[in-house]
Order: sequence, then C-alpha cells, then structure tokens
Amino acid sequence: MVEVTPSLDRAARDDVVALLARVAAHDGVAAVGEAGLLRLRGSATGVEPVIHLRAFSPDGFLAGYAWSDGASAELAVDPACRRHGHGTALLRTLRTRDPGVAVWSHGALAPARALAEREGLRVVRALWQMAWTPSTAPLGEAPPLPAGLRVRPFSGSADGPDGHAWVALNARIFATHPEQGRLTVADLAARMAEPWFHHDMFLLVTDTTGALVAYLWLKAEAGSDEVYVIGVAPELERRGIAAHLLHLAQRTARERRRRALTLYVEGDNLTAIRTYVRAGFERGSVDVQYAHPG
Repeated sequence: MVEVTPSLDRAARDDVVALLARVAAHDGVAAVGEAGLLRLRGSATGVEPVIHLRAFSPDGFLAGYAWSDGASAELAVDPACRRHGHGTALLRTLRTRDPGVAVWSHGALAPARALAEREGLRVVRALWQMAWTPSTAPLGEAPPLPAGLRVRPFSGSADGPDGHAWVALNARIFATHPEQGRLTVADLAARMAEPWFHHDMFLLVTDTTGALVAYLWLKAEAGSDEVYVIGVAPELERRGIAAHLLHLAQRTARERRRRALTLYVEGDNLTAIRTYVRAGFERGSVDVQYAHPG
C-alpha cells in the first residue's frame, strides 16, 4: 500500500528518517539528498508543492519512502523489505501523478538501475562528484581577480540585502538549472539554519558599486569541505573570476587541513569538468536521474 500526503507529522518524519538511516548504512550512500531532507522536515518551501509517499508492508511496517515536487523525486526502500514490490509501487505512483518526473539514484546503484529498466526509464541526467586532495595535490598561484572586484563574507540574514541579491544573481546564473536556479529566500534561510553553515565560508564578490557579481559558498562536512555552489554573473564569465574562487576554496581546504575538497558538476558540462580537472580534481561517484524517454 502506498500513502500519498502533502506533509508528514513529527512521528511520521522520525520514522522516515530512521528508514533513510538504515538505507544509507546498507547501501553506503544516502538515498535522499539535502534538498529532500529539507523538504521532509518542512524547512524549505521550494517553488513547487511537495508530496510525500510512504509504502507500508501488510503488517503496517514502513517499507519505503519517496518525495516529489513534480519535476524531481527520490525514493528509498528499507533493505529488509526489498524484492517485495515496494520500490515498483512507489515509482509507479510517482509516475502516475507526474509522468515526466525524473527520479534520482545516488551512486547509480545496480538495483535502482534494474528497477528503472523494468519500468522503461533511462538515464536523462548524470551528476559527477569530483574531489581534490589538499594534503598532497599541488596548488599554484591564485589567478588574479579583475580590477575593481573584491571578496567579502556574506552579511546578515537570508531576508537581508545580501540574501535578496544572492537569490537574484543565483537565479540569473542558473536560469536553466532544474534545481539551483529555483532557490528562494526561504530556501536560502533553510540552508543558513543548517549546522554546517558559516558566514565566513559564504563569500561574495562585489564590484566598485557594491553590486554582487559572483560568489563562492563552501559547506563544511566531517573531515572535508564541499564547493557547495560557485557562480559568476553571465556578463563576467571568462574573466578568471571562477578560477580565482576555486583556488580560494582549495587554499581554504588546505589551511583547514581538510581530507578532501569536493564538488558536484553536471556530467555533460564539459567546460566545467575540464576546468576542474586542470585544477586537480578527479571524478569519484556519479548520481543519475531516470525518466521516461518520451
């Protein structure tokens, strides 16, 4: 049985979080990413309404969970309840409601691939995780910033001047991105409320008028840092700003004695991938989205 609801109460959320922990421990990779967890907790609104799906075994045990905003979705099945049709039921319910929904598989695991193939889905998107090792990789001189630009930390709250300026610039930079470009002030506030957030790791680049033209946001994780997002105003691309910010991220990771500096990049963004390879990053894991080819 699959139950669909627009929200979950505290007890139901706790049950889902426990299920996701069991899945991550078994598979070695989380089935639901940060955006999904924020939506599970009700910490982020997003642009589109979210639905939550729960699959139950005949005895009422929570066997699986999925969420969707109509465009993207994630699902997980308890390791003890697999091969009983719960994943298929969740996926079919998702696609009945939104036939074009694209479903994430983090780590591109074989069981997820088999389910997708049985349901006639194919890979429509790949997201690479790349990593750089601060302790051993060489790090040259920082490319200079263009004259008139300066780097400073983010200041104030998500609803302040910096927050609104960042949301507007982020939307311009990622206008065609299915997730990043849709972030709202509420989404920014939710991420700033997370334990990993530090103002001094959210860096803004401004011009002589004080206008925001680029940014580097770093996420502190256990033993490593992540280039959470890096962006440059379209009219200032190919001026060395992104290279300067990436070098700054690498230098920061080395100074903080991080085990690794990671980032995510679209698998078809060859220009960005070449930039990261030149900077010493190597590909690690791959996440994929499955959808119907039509």
